[in-house]
Amino acid sequence: MTKKPPRNPGERWLIFSGLPVATCAVFYAISESNHRLEHIVGQKLFPYAVLGGPALLIIVGMIYYEHFPSRLVIPLGILGWLVTASILCWFFWFGPGALKFDR
Repeated sequence: MTKKPPRNPGERWLIFSGLPVATCAVFYAISESNHRLEHIVGQKLFPYAVLGGPALLIIVGMIYYEHFPSRLVIPLGILGWLVTASILCWFFWFGPGALKFDR
């Protein structure tokens, strides 16, 4: 029987990073509809909020990774990447309001 090689911490972090990236995707998809975030923070602060918000979520994810149960890192990380892909594909293929019916 062959043993699987142990995963190093970098590989585990890349898999786990699906959770913070999924949070960033949800943040982007919700805030981009009708430019809600731009109206809330203003035009001058908008670029910093778009770049700083996800960066802050990734940093919080790095801190949270240290305290996360190791048996859940890979399953929830993969689930996070699947959620990210589905949200971003939905958003860029159909866009916000693409299924709106005019009456």
